[in-house]
Amino acid sequence: MRFRRLMGVATAALMLVGGSLSSSLPAQQTSQPVAVISVAPLDASLQDTSYLLRACNVPEMGGLVTIMANTYTQGLDRSRPLGATVTLEGDTPSAIIFLPLTQREQFFGALAGMGIEPDDLGDGLFEIDANGQTIFAKDTGAWLFIAQTESALAQVPENPAEILGELPNRYNVAIRLNVQALPDELKNMATEQMRIGFERGLAEQQGQTEEEREAAREMGEASIEQIERMIADTERVIFGWAIDSDGQKTYMDAGAQFLPGSDLAAQADMAAKQTSNYTAFILPNESAKFRFSSMISDSDKPVAKNNLRNSVSQAEQQLDQSDMPDDAKAMLKELVQGLATIMEQTIDEGEFDGAGSFSVANDTLRVLIGGRIADGNALAQEFKDAVSKFPSGPDVPTVEFDYETYQGVTLHRATVPVKIADPAAKKVLGEKLLITIGTAAKQFMIGLDPEGDASVKTAIDRMQAAQNVPATPFEGVIQLEQILRYAQAVSPNSVLDNVIATISEYAGKDKIQVNGSVIERGGVYRLSLDEGVLRAIGAAAKSGGGGGGF
Repeated sequence: MRFRRLMGVATAALMLVGGSLSSSLPAQQTSQPVAVISVAPLDASLQDTSYLLRACNVPEMGGLVTIMANTYTQGLDRSRPLGATVTLEGDTPSAIIFLPLTQREQFFGALAGMGIEPDDLGDGLFEIDANGQTIFAKDTGAWLFIAQTESALAQVPENPAEILGELPNRYNVAIRLNVQALPDELKNMATEQMRIGFERGLAEQQGQTEEEREAAREMGEASIEQIERMIADTERVIFGWAIDSDGQKTYMDAGAQFLPGSDLAAQADMAAKQTSNYTAFILPNESAKFRFSSMISDSDKPVAKNNLRNSVSQAEQQLDQSDMPDDAKAMLKELVQGLATIMEQTIDEGEFDGAGSFSVANDTLRVLIGGRIADGNALAQEFKDAVSKFPSGPDVPTVEFDYETYQGVTLHRATVPVKIADPAAKKVLGEKLLITIGTAAKQFMIGLDPEGDASVKTAIDRMQAAQNVPATPFEGVIQLEQILRYAQAVSPNSVLDNVIATISEYAGKDKIQVNGSVIERGGVYRLSLDEGVLRAIGAAAKSGGGGGGF
C-alpha cells in the first residue's frame, strides 16, 4: 500500500472524527467507540520518558517529570494501562477516561492538593468541579471512570483495558480510530463538504480554458471518489508513538486496516507478495537511500494520471513565467510533454519499482537513482530530441549518446558546466557535473559521479544479481553522521563541531528511517529516530543557545 494512500486514509478518518465533534446528526447511538486512546502503564512510560530525555540531552527534565508523576498519580496502579474512549450518543460525542485504581482516597487526596475536592453522590459516584467545569467520576473498585455527564457512567465495562487490546504493549501513547463506528450521515456529510469545497475552488479559478476546467473537474471528481472508497473500505486507523529504550530509538507509526473482502484489503494482500528488482541498486557507503515497490489499481489510475497532468501544467506555467528564450521554453515544454506521456504509460502498466541513494563518503557527492519505466528506449529518444535542439556554446551541456552497452543497459553521458558563484555550492558541485544515464526496455537510471560511470556499472551488477526479491512497499534511511561531517567540510560551523562529536559516540545508531510494511488487510508506515539522532538534536539545541543553530 502506498504512503500517499495511507496518509489519505488517515486524513479522511481524522476529518470524520473531527466533524463528529461539532456536527448535528440525527439521533443514532453507536456502541463501538469512534476513538480509543491508549496510554501505557505509568511505571514503564516514566522509565521510557526518562531515557528519552537523557537521549535528548535534557536529563534534568526527567527528574521533574518523575516528581510530578509521583505527586499526582498517588492511588493509581502504575503497572496497568490507562486510556479513554469517545462514542456518539445521538448528536453528542461522549468521552470517558478510565484510570487503574488502587486507593481512591489517596488519589482524591492528590487532587485536593490542586484545589479539586470531589463531592460524594453515593454508590461510588462523584461530582467534580474542575476549574468551573463539572465532570463526574465513578469508582468500580479496580477502575475510576471520568466523564462529562452522569448518564455516561451508567454502564461502564468491567475491564476497560480489554478495549485497548495490544496498544499499551506496543506504544507509549496510541489512538485508534474506528471508521465504521461513524454514522453514515456523518460520512456522507464529510464527502459532501469536500465536494462543495471543490466546486467553490473550481468557480474561483480565473483564466482557465474550458478544457483546463474540465480536466480539473475530472481530477477533483476522481479524488473525491477515491476518498469515498477509502472511507467505505477502512475498518480502523491507528497512530502510535513508542520509546524503545532497549533498541535505543523512538518511533511513530501510522497504519490502516481495511474491511474483510474490500478492494483495499485485496490490494494490501497483493502488496504482501510484492517483489523488487532494485533492493541492491545502491551506492557503496551510502549516506541516504530509499526504495519503493507498489502496484496501482485500475480504479486509482485516473487519479494518478490527473495528478501527473496537473504537475505538467504547473511546470509549463513556470516556464511561461521565466525569462529564458522562447525557443528554450518550447524545447523544454516538448520534453516535459514527452516525459509525461511515458509516465502515463507507466501508470497504465500499474507497476512501480525503483530506488535511489546518495553518498558523501570521502567528501565527494555521488547520486544514483533508477527504476522501472514503461519504455526506457522512448525516454532515451526524448532526451536525444531535446539535445538536438540545444544551441552551441561553452555553457551548453555536452552529451554523448549510446557510448556503451553494459549488462543490457545502454549508457549515455553528459557533462554539464556549473555556473554558480556561491563558494559552498561550488565546493559541492565542482566546475562541472558528470552524469551517466542508463536506459533499457523497461528501465532508466541516472548517476552523478565526478569519477564517471563506475558507480552506475557497479549498481547494475548488484541489481542483476538480486532480481525479484521480496520487498516491503517503501524504505528510506538517512545516516546523519556522514551528512553532518560533509556539511562541516563544505561550510564549517561551530555548532556542528559539538553535534558531530556527540553523534560520533553512537556509531551505527545515527539513522533516521521510514519503513512501510504490510499487515493483514492493511499497512503501517513507521518513522524511527536512533538515539544518536536524538543526542545530535539535543547537542544542537544546547550549542545553538537560541541564537545559533543550524
